[in-house]
Parts: sequence; structure tokens; C-alpha cells
Amino acid sequence: MAQQHEALNPIHPSVLSSLDPAFVDVYNKHVAHIPNKPIDLQFLRSKYSVLYSYGTAPAPKAAKTYDSTVPGHGGAEIAVRVYEPATPGPWPVYIDYHGGGWGLGDLDTEAHICEHIVAIANVAVIDVDYRLVPEHPFPTGILDSFAALQYISSPEGAKKFNIDPSRIAVGGPSAGGNISLVVGHLARDAGIDLKLIAAGTPTIDDLSRYSTATESPYPSMTELEFAPTLNWARLKWFDTLKWSSLSKDEAEKAKQMEVVGWFGDLMQAPSFEGLSKTVIYTAGCDPLRDEGEAYARKLIEAGNEVTVKRFKGVPHPFYHMDEALPQAKQYIEMMAVEIKHALYPDL
Repeated sequence: MAQQHEALNPIHPSVLSSLDPAFVDVYNKHVAHIPNKPIDLQFLRSKYSVLYSYGTAPAPKAAKTYDSTVPGHGGAEIAVRVYEPATPGPWPVYIDYHGGGWGLGDLDTEAHICEHIVAIANVAVIDVDYRLVPEHPFPTGILDSFAALQYISSPEGAKKFNIDPSRIAVGGPSAGGNISLVVGHLARDAGIDLKLIAAGTPTIDDLSRYSTATESPYPSMTELEFAPTLNWARLKWFDTLKWSSLSKDEAEKAKQMEVVGWFGDLMQAPSFEGLSKTVIYTAGCDPLRDEGEAYARKLIEAGNEVTVKRFKGVPHPFYHMDEALPQAKQYIEMMAVEIKHALYPDL
């Protein structure tokens, strides 16, 4: 497939009335005037972590920040960034999986959110640089992320990072939200006791089944087909990129699809019972809104403890814009407080 996709500027009239005027103002000032043109994947990767810097507020620096590695899937060495609070360890730990549609993102993508979580929740944060598509076949990123959790929660990992393995939370936004939800299932099955799963604007469904937005069973996909920052066309592009990472050899692809299993559509997970407490935040002007909320209902129906909140008037990546949008500031603060309460239950 072509390694490019179209941005949609200015804001489409079909969604304008649904957006907070504060977002419209900042978007019109910084984004709407940029000409529509194909974006090269490598160029987008180089700019992705500063893509929304026009709306990002400074974050308090952690007492110590350093890069390290953990074993990933199949023994691969995976980079991580560790943020430590000023208090003495061992600390409870929040493991972050960044967003980026499976093909974008790195250890800078959510650095400001990680720093806020350290400051507010008084926990260590370990951000995982899982491997990306198309260079690595889906679901390598998920398998890397779970392998990172397994190592961090092990005696060796707990000693290396000076963390308390009995107090672990995982989370992330977008594709990282998807990863954290999947990891919740895998952790349950492996006997790893997560205290919280925190997913923001998660992807849930398998878009490869639909050729148009109207074929999706989730109304927000049609209602917000032309949403700013993430629209149907971009979602479809990312989804195609994800599936293009699989082998062209049919026999090999069949083996890879056995590994994929229900990871392609989280609603098809074999069991929703006995999962850790989960927080799911959605955005009112995000095509992914309804599938995230449907997944939350599935968790609730299975008897799990779930907190769901929809942030009105904002698009998919709003949490990067905490200087410009009160909803983004609230998202970060609420998420950090949820992590604090889960990892310090006696406070």
C-alpha cells in the first residue's frame, strides 16, 4: 500500500457544531490553514510526537528520568523510558503504552502525560517502546507490551526498576488503549494481578471488514466520518497499514492470523469475566467513541468494575492539548488520580 494518507482541513461542516469552540479556535489557528496533501509515513513518524505541541502545556519533570530496556516478544530487546518520583522506592508502577495507530509513536509521544502521572500519582512510570507495523507484523506490538509487563512484574524486573510488583497499573491512549485492554486479558490468564487498566479513546473493532464508514455497526463512525484530527479515511489508512504487515505468503499469513485471533476485534475476546478494574475515557467527536463505550458495557455486563467518561466537544487526540483545552487537563488529572487511588488504596 502507499505509505501516505490525507489530512482533512479545514473542519468539516458536518461536525463543526459538535466541537467545543476552544478546540475550533486552536485548530483554526494552527492546523486548518495547512494544505491537504499526502503525508509520507516516515515523515509523519518524525513529527508525530510534536504533532499537537501547539496545544500541549509544560509538565513537571520527574525526579529522575532514564532510558533502559526490557525483553520483548521472542527475546527482542525493547526500549523503555523510566520516570521516578522524588519519594524513596520501591514504588508502585504505571506501565504506559503509547498511541499511534500501530505504526507511529515512540518514547516522546506521551512524555508529558507520563510526567504528570508521576507528579500527581507519586508512582514510577515505565513507557514501553513496542515494535511498530509494517516493519513488524501485527500483533507484535501487543506481544511486546505483554512481555514487558511480564518482565517488569517478575522479581528480576521489580529489582531492576525498584518497583513494587504487587501494585501495577497499565494504560495508554488510542492503539495504546487497545493494547492495555488486551494486556488486561492476558495478565488475568497469566495470574498477574493488575490494579487498574486505564484506556483512553481506545480502538476496539476490526475496520478491515468495512469498505465505508456506514458499514460499521457503531453510529459514531458514520456521525463523525469527517471529524478533525482522526476521520474515517485516516482510520482506514492505519487499519490497512496494520494488516499489510502480515505476510503475502498465504500459508505464512494463515499462521500469523492464528496468532492474531481476537486481537483484531476485542469484542470477540473469549472471556470478559474476572478482569481488573478498568477506566475507559472516550472523546465526544471521535469516530472510535461508540466502540470504546460498547466495550465498557461488555465489561460491566460481565461483572467487572468499570469507570466510563465521555469528554464532550473534543476529537480523538484531545489529551495532548492540555494547555488549550480544559477537557485535556481534566483527562490527565482524572486518569492520574484513578491510578493513584488504585495503587495507593489506603490513601
